[in-house]
Order: sequence, then C-alpha cells, then structure tokens
Amino acid sequence: MIFQPDRYLLKKQIEELSHFIKGRILDIGSGPNGGRYKNFFSGNDYITLDINPDYNPDIVGSALKIPEPDNSFDGVVCFQVLDDLKHPAQAIKEMRRVLKPDGHGLISIPQSNELHDEPHDYWRFTKYGIKVLLSEAELEIIKILPRGGFWTLKTQNTTRYFIDLLGLYKRKIIGRLFNPIFIICGRAAILMDAIDKSKANQKHTLGWIVLFKKQT
Repeated sequence: MIFQPDRYLLKKQIEELSHFIKGRILDIGSGPNGGRYKNFFSGNDYITLDINPDYNPDIVGSALKIPEPDNSFDGVVCFQVLDDLKHPAQAIKEMRRVLKPDGHGLISIPQSNELHDEPHDYWRFTKYGIKVLLSEAELEIIKILPRGGFWTLKTQNTTRYFIDLLGLYKRKIIGRLFNPIFIICGRAAILMDAIDKSKANQKHTLGWIVLFKKQT
C-alpha cells in the first residue's frame, strides 16, 4: 500500500476516538471488505451499509434513506462519504434518526482533496459548514479535529499527483519503488505540522473528523 498522509492520519484519529462508539454500530457507506476500519470497533455488533451490492454489505441501501427503524443503533460511523452524496444534510438527518438517544456518531469529511469517484464527487467541508449541518440536525458536537495542516496538505497533494500521473496503483512495482520516498516526505510533513503552531498553518487542513451525540 502506498503511504499517504491523509489515510495515515485518518486511521490514527479513528483509532483514538473509536472507544466512544459502542454497542450496535452502523457503518454508512462502508465500501468493500466489510468496512476498512472495522477492526477498531471489535467486540461490537458492527453492521455495514452500502448502496453497492457488489461490496456485500449487511444492508444494501442509501445513506439518504437508511432502511432501518428509528432509534435502532447505539453508534454510527461514516468515513469520507458525505462528499460523494448529492444531499449530505439528508444523510446526517438519517444518522440522527437511526441513532438511539444519547448515541454517538463518528464521521470524517474532506476539506481539500483531488477529484475522485467522478462524477459523484460533489462537496468539500470547512469546520463551520459541518457544524451548521450537524446543528440543523440537532446533533451535539463533542469533538471536531483537523486532519493535518499546511505541510501534510501539500505533501498529500504531491503524493496523489504522482500516484495519478504514473498510475502507481496499477503499476505496483514502480509504486513500491516510490513508496519509501512517500513515507519519508509524509512523515516529515506530519512532524512539521506538529512543530508549526502558527495561525497560518491552522488555516489549512486535509479534512475533519467529528464526534457527535444525539441530543435527547
């Protein structure tokens, strides 16, 4: 697998916050292989939902109209999906509907990304935008954390440029040759963001992870 700061940091954030999500959990837009981050929620009743039946989810359905009753899950997770939905506000309202009272949700969204999943790549979110969507759905934000800063953003964009330019996902041997460079540059960028506490750096991020709670 090719090292990318965005994926590395997202994985770390999910791992750190996963203990808030317990019980019967719905992974909305889980993707293939039973959910990429399922292992962080082991010991729970983890249920996957995806609109693509080829991914073999537990539930085939849309995030915009989840085919489950009200108040049926203790937790919901949704990672890097809202940007690919035409109506993300509706998906957030559906999360609230299926959550039990006092249930928690964990979502991640991009602020800066290359075009992907075309033509179904619709949105990018600032922290202020996602706050509005969650507030309008009557969900209480517990934590909202940025995913990297200026240095990781620039390094991620450069990494993705070369992945796409050289077709490194398909040309795996060449990808393995480049990967040590990506690892060194990516980890250096993460370190630079940790050192750089400036307001200038804080104006840039790859995206956000948000922990929220259903208000009772």
